[in-house]
Amino acid sequence: SIDPFKTLDLFGPDATRWYMISNANPWDNLKFNLDGIIEVQRKFFGTLYNIYSFFALYANIDKFSFCEEKIPTSKRHLLDQWIISETNTLIKDVGQSYNDYEPTLAGRKIQAFVIEKLSNWYVRLVRRRFWRGEYDVLKISAYQTLYECLVCISKLSSPIAPFFMERLFCDL
Repeated sequence: SIDPFKTLDLFGPDATRWYMISNANPWDNLKFNLDGIIEVQRKFFGTLYNIYSFFALYANIDKFSFCEEKIPTSKRHLLDQWIISETNTLIKDVGQSYNDYEPTLAGRKIQAFVIEKLSNWYVRLVRRRFWRGEYDVLKISAYQTLYECLVCISKLSSPIAPFFMERLFCDL
């Protein structure tokens, strides 16, 4: 059994804070569960870290640095347009949640976006574009799109998980 007072030492402040905020409104009672923190750490932070690692690996191989001319959204692949649209919807919804003092709702929306839309759909469907040999418009578009999504996630999530998100933002 883990001593609950050692939670921050074991899991860090961001995973602990994300678990507490995304599971119950700050003014509601929360039945504290260490398994919940482990799940948040694995599902949300682990998934986000894996997406970043995937991006960084191939971006470093191709020497992508976002110095190419930005490809307009209308000229990007349909999947890129879809995830950009979903990201813009997330920005609007999370901003509204923060403005309404609903950090629980904001955290849940961000988490669902990262796990379901960004990881399970977008990255899985476009990963072959990162593996392509040619450094062409299709590949650059995928890099620019995933980069923009990760930067957006780091900014939207920073009120709840400032340390992890600052590291993600700086690494990008």
